Amino acid sequence: MPLTSLHFNHSLQFCESFLIEEFKFPVPPTKTSPQEKGKFSPEEIEVKRKKSLSKQESQVYVNYMADNFVINFTVIQNSARTCIKKFSIYNAGQRNIPSFFWAIYFYDNGKVGHNSFPYPRGLPVDNSELLIFHEAGNLYRLSPTEKFSPYINSRDTIEVPYESYGPHVSRHYSFPNWFVSCDICSPRVLKSTAGEDLSFVETFSKPQQLKRNSRDLYRAFTAKDRFSRNSAAAKAPKPSVHSVIPTPLRVDAGGEESLVVTPSDWVVSTKDFVEEASLLAEKLHLKIAKSATSKVITFSQGKVTLPKNSSLSISEAYHIYINPSKNTIEVTANEASGAFYAAQTLLSLTEKDRSDSSKEKGHRFPGMNITDAPRFEYRGLMLDVSRNFVQKATVLKLLDLMATYKVNKFHFHLTDDDAWRLEIPEFPELTKYASNRCLDPSHEVCLPPSLGSGPFVNTSGSGFYTVNDYKEILRYAKSRHIEVIPEIDVPGHARSAIQAMELRYRRTKNSMYRLIDPDDRSRYLSAQSYTDDAVNPCVDGTYQFFKVILRNLQELHKDIQPLTFYMLGGDEVAGGAWEKSPACADLKQKHELRDYHDLKKFFFKRMMEELRQEDLTFGLWGDAVLDKSLNPNPLEEGTKGKVYTYSWSNVWEWKRGSLAYKLANAGYKPYEPDFEERGLYWATRCLDSRTAFSFVPDHLYWNRGRTQDGGEMTDEILCTGGCPPLTQPQNIRGIQADLWTETIRTPQHLHYMLFPRFLAFAERAWHKASWEDLTDVAQRDKEQQKDWERFAAIVGKEELERLESEGVEYRLDPPGARFSNSILEINTIFPGLPTEYSLNQGASWEKYNPKITTNLSNAGKILVRSSSFDGKRKSRVVSVENSN
Repeated sequence: MPLTSLHFNHSLQFCESFLIEEFKFPVPPTKTSPQEKGKFSPEEIEVKRKKSLSKQESQVYVNYMADNFVINFTVIQNSARTCIKKFSIYNAGQRNIPSFFWAIYFYDNGKVGHNSFPYPRGLPVDNSELLIFHEAGNLYRLSPTEKFSPYINSRDTIEVPYESYGPHVSRHYSFPNWFVSCDICSPRVLKSTAGEDLSFVETFSKPQQLKRNSRDLYRAFTAKDRFSRNSAAAKAPKPSVHSVIPTPLRVDAGGEESLVVTPSDWVVSTKDFVEEASLLAEKLHLKIAKSATSKVITFSQGKVTLPKNSSLSISEAYHIYINPSKNTIEVTANEASGAFYAAQTLLSLTEKDRSDSSKEKGHRFPGMNITDAPRFEYRGLMLDVSRNFVQKATVLKLLDLMATYKVNKFHFHLTDDDAWRLEIPEFPELTKYASNRCLDPSHEVCLPPSLGSGPFVNTSGSGFYTVNDYKEILRYAKSRHIEVIPEIDVPGHARSAIQAMELRYRRTKNSMYRLIDPDDRSRYLSAQSYTDDAVNPCVDGTYQFFKVILRNLQELHKDIQPLTFYMLGGDEVAGGAWEKSPACADLKQKHELRDYHDLKKFFFKRMMEELRQEDLTFGLWGDAVLDKSLNPNPLEEGTKGKVYTYSWSNVWEWKRGSLAYKLANAGYKPYEPDFEERGLYWATRCLDSRTAFSFVPDHLYWNRGRTQDGGEMTDEILCTGGCPPLTQPQNIRGIQADLWTETIRTPQHLHYMLFPRFLAFAERAWHKASWEDLTDVAQRDKEQQKDWERFAAIVGKEELERLESEGVEYRLDPPGARFSNSILEINTIFPGLPTEYSLNQGASWEKYNPKITTNLSNAGKILVRSSSFDGKRKSRVVSVENSN
């Protein structure tokens, strides 16, 4: 997960991008025409002819297989670039299954059989009695050949070994909801793979499973390791009453005095910022009054003085003066956004008061002066809703949480290969068809399943936002001073749009909005294993389609939050796209273009011109503007100041650590949404809350850490041709956290993968710590550690309980534990979290109290876990043993 787009997806995942240029697939001697796609191979047809059953009989056996076939998935070994895996199919029922044309569908995020790709006739499994077929993306199908055994007998086990590209080092690389079907059957989910517990995946315990390759130096933490890591923060003092996240620019405490705001006698008064004042009044249950001199919270517009030569965002600056002697709270802001953030700070400062002198519920505020403004104008969160749909209610909740922590840009990743999520009335196929995922041999109902979505449309694989839904999201965001930035990702990652427009063409025979060249015979494989996900930049239908999309987006935003910023996408266009397109051959000749890089440049130049005419600022993923040598293309005249790049692929080991600076120096404005681009193991290996907190946006190379295998990160590894300095720091406009949803199928997953790390991200996006510019490494590390201890204490003793009260099911880190003279000691990364221990292997649990010491010299192995404050949720269980 990474902060040039702090990619949040915890397995906490972050999809590792093995760029397609990094390996070459052999080209087979025979060609498969587009018309052959989706048909059965000759071998399969022969099996069907010889071993066919009636539809009713086939369905009975499919139902039986779904109920009784037990899947067990195992990673055998990871190596430098491949992974050997195996799954077994055990017939746990009493019936013998005769051979018929069955198929078991499974998911794999690696490229299965990458050395043999493509394999239209199937990839032989072991003894060739079974074949694996690549359906689309990460969906694969296992089918028998004519050599397969006449029966799968009761208690039989079938072993299916295979190889895929890239490491598989986490249980969460696997996906649930495998299913079985046949050519004349309705599909059924294999019960042993259903649900979210992934119990069919064997535990990762061996080095060859846990490590990416033989050079991998990482190892799993023990409870003792965690205890040592948590120790300093565990000793941090209780947070002061002035504690706020993100940390304000300046806080002047007013001594021990405080005041209590109660609904019966306090009011809110304002002339300038009515909406922002009303929000605070609603939260504190106060009335709005035109004027008052005491027991009043006033909002007024005025100049907020910031440090000289400051690059802070003046428009969002605010000042708060809490005066207990006069019983007043004064809020001053330059603009409405500053008043809004002042209200958020006051809500963060509130302490419920139930003292004997106050019979009603009130809120205590300490006397203080706060002057505050953000370091970056762009503090963003990207939410991917294509890979798995996120319900509107969850999006609105997320906007609330963004506002709480002063994050002001919502990058809405609405489309990708896996689905299209926004209603466009002129193109009903985009949502009636391309917003759904299911098993559909006709290609008329839905896109194929992916990422564990299963064969039906009733899962997180399917869904879309209606026009009214989207407008409601816009209104909600606007009221919280959050700008919604819609993304329609092109030219790659566009399979959902392509398939929808092909369905439209088949039905209407009107090619005006086709996104492909029908005569294109190019072969490519995208980073997510799609072979047909790049819109063609050489056909006019592509540009006509996006004119309609842009017009609809402008209409949706018009009366709520006018569209000023549009995200084009542009990442991960697979090498080989358009190579054999006659339309592109003509275009290259006409415009003297050489290759696919020139075609991409042509595409974005034309798209940018369309957007420039609409006076829009537009965003691109960083690789969209890079040439073959990974240098930024020169900005076109008239686009300077209008193009923002999201530098996500500056992966240290790929010698791309300098990409963000290269883009900034070229005049592009990179958001650094990602601490470190790492893939599905980004969070588990590289991106915990501590790492997010320690990110230094202004000195990118200081964040180098270690390689993905745990080795030392040298300058040679870091950059190609040396690491250039940042010469145009004014072009670094912000940072963004990216939440990719490959493994996020529920609101609980979303909360777990985002929080509490999001708080550390928000801290760095808003507040520049004093240690960030220290050039002495030892001194910087020392000051950073002290600041982390302060921050961790606030999170553990205040913010987590606050999140819990808002219904956020944040991630509970496993605790650290050790024995000291046979006395059990437990701590957590965030001091204040409750912990528990078990002396009987989990049969019963005791709450841990550090003030109560018990000699456990004969206890043996003890289990420990963290708990939510309400006791309803628990962390992963870890063990510690007394070695004294």
